[in-house]
Amino acid sequence: MGNNQIEEVKNKTDIVALIAEYIEVKKAGRNYKANCPFHGEKTPSFMITPELQMYKCFGCGRHGDCFTFIEEHEGMEFSEALKYLAEKAGVTLTLVKTEESSEKEKIINVNKNALIFYEYVLNDHPQGKKVLDYLKNERGLANDSIKQFKLGYSPESYNALSDFLYKKKKLNKYDVDKSNLLVGSGSDRFRGRVIFPLFDHRDNCIGFAGRVLPWGIKDTAKYINSPDTAAYHKSKVLYGLNITKNYIRDSKFAIIVEGELDMISSYQAGIKNVIAIKGSALTEDQLRLIGRFCQKIVLCLDSDFAGNEAAKRGAILAINMNFEVKVALLNNFKDPDEAARKNTEEYIKSIDNSIDIWEFLINRIFDNHDASTGDGKSLISKEVVPLLRLISDNIVRSFYIESVARKLSVPIDAVSTEVNKIEATNIGLVSNNNYQKQEKSRRQLLEEKLIVNYIQNKKIFDKDIRSLISSEFNLKIIDFLNNNSFPLPKELEEKYSEMVLENSEEDDINLVTKELSMLDLKKKLEDLSYEIKKNENDENLLKKFSDLSKKLSAL
Repeated sequence: MGNNQIEEVKNKTDIVALIAEYIEVKKAGRNYKANCPFHGEKTPSFMITPELQMYKCFGCGRHGDCFTFIEEHEGMEFSEALKYLAEKAGVTLTLVKTEESSEKEKIINVNKNALIFYEYVLNDHPQGKKVLDYLKNERGLANDSIKQFKLGYSPESYNALSDFLYKKKKLNKYDVDKSNLLVGSGSDRFRGRVIFPLFDHRDNCIGFAGRVLPWGIKDTAKYINSPDTAAYHKSKVLYGLNITKNYIRDSKFAIIVEGELDMISSYQAGIKNVIAIKGSALTEDQLRLIGRFCQKIVLCLDSDFAGNEAAKRGAILAINMNFEVKVALLNNFKDPDEAARKNTEEYIKSIDNSIDIWEFLINRIFDNHDASTGDGKSLISKEVVPLLRLISDNIVRSFYIESVARKLSVPIDAVSTEVNKIEATNIGLVSNNNYQKQEKSRRQLLEEKLIVNYIQNKKIFDKDIRSLISSEFNLKIIDFLNNNSFPLPKELEEKYSEMVLENSEEDDINLVTKELSMLDLKKKLEDLSYEIKKNENDENLLKKFSDLSKKLSAL
């Protein structure tokens, strides 16, 4: 398969329509704008140009074409993105030679076969009967849930999985090794455990989690996960999202629980817009993924959440990525699994009555100290003031400063003064906005407007127009375009696309040309003034100055 087919797919893909499948886009002159899907923002700085079939975010600097967007947004490799877009565009990819699957695709294939084995052992093999009874009777899982979430069991046998993969499925040893399913001399990593397959949001089995059984090996971790591979990265996985993503999108918020059983029990109880983060701390990658479906989350974690610093950092990270963050209080239950199984009605009520994350954290600080004593007030102040400083919204911060002052029975100014003393810490702050947009001079902006307008209107850059351009980069663009050299070389393409995206609105070319001419004349007059100071009696210089001044006045 050559570059011709890649170009064919690219040419048949409308990048505006593609991106609009994931985020809301709005017309902005000749281009389109949106809130960037790669970093949290409230004011759109993500621009798409149909003309160049490219996008650029002027907030975080991300840019690219249809392939780049799918790779970054969906976590695909280029080969996956190409196949996906080719199918959407109706392009049949022809292979010059047998195309090797990527390492990621090979691992997913191994996992798919391992999943067949695990499901069979749990549901259809005598060794799985006791485990199946335990899941149904002790853990309260319905048969439909076990099937839908594709739960399995890895038997105690050392070589049952390896024999299945090698002898029955004839899989390549190198591919199986890369999946990290086997350890030592070929023993199943998850031997003797209930298997929770892990899927990406596109339903690919990317890894597994194994939970020890009550009668299993003692002195071992309760849960173990697949190690990171080309297909699986723990920090990017949201358990159950492949099943619940549409419920999340429809309800406009996601309920975040910690473990697999928390998630399955909640879903089984009718709480469908739920996902598990497989731990207590949200990561930036997980939040980006959630952000594709909603901008509100309700944290429904274990009872010790308030004392978990990593969990608090994850929540503050979500706020800084423009999520609305609430906390559901499970006062009578140790975790969502227990709440879902014992009192679904109360569980739902706790979600409906969830409170703002700042209110939750502040209340917990007050719960831990006696606000009626001097020592208690001092301890509360040490904990609550840095927390208040993290609230970036001034109105919200003022509200909670007033609330804290009221709880402490002190003047509002006393709390406000303490808050303003402290520099903001970077706990939980998003670090993806490293892109610094350079400020441009008026002349640079006008030159770019002129070039973009000339290109849009298919005008030729004659000598008079070319003489108004001072930037070497812009002159190169003109030379390439005057010679019909399109597409541009790679070294010019990114900056040119940025130029097109920044100049969305239609401009009056005559006015732009006039202002550029005036700036050009002013620059020449400045240069002449400098020369005249050195040669006061040079009549030619004086005449030139006079002529240019008249031209400027005429404009």
